[in-house]
Amino acid sequence: MLFTHKIVLLIALPAFCALSLAVQENYPFSHYPMYGDPDPVSVYYHLADGEGNPLPIEKLTGKSAPKLGKILRGHAERRAKELKVRSYSKLPPTEWPPICAETLAYLRQQAQVRKQALPTKLRIMKTEIRYDGDKVVESPQVFFAE
Repeated sequence: MLFTHKIVLLIALPAFCALSLAVQENYPFSHYPMYGDPDPVSVYYHLADGEGNPLPIEKLTGKSAPKLGKILRGHAERRAKELKVRSYSKLPPTEWPPICAETLAYLRQQAQVRKQALPTKLRIMKTEIRYDGDKVVESPQVFFAE
């Protein structure tokens, strides 16, 4: 046998590395640049009761806190498309209360499916995380309240 298993591996590994370096950031190949240059500010959303106490959203609705942000963005993107606005981030502030109310209605429905009850009054909390000097600073604020 001319090529043994070890020789094939010794040829294939450098060939794969060279190919990966040549192709760089073209689907389906990636060198994951999203981790090399993180945004200076990160935002996440979570659900709270009327007094601002965090709720176990995943236990109550089956949706995680990161999923809450995706649901909000999805509703906002749909609304931006209806209004022919280029990006959901360009929506006027008056558009966000109905988007948030729609999101909470959806979460209430999901809780009902799981035979769970959400509090009568809910808040969507928005927290910004950023570096301030050498410390990580979290700035929570009420994004929407019923």
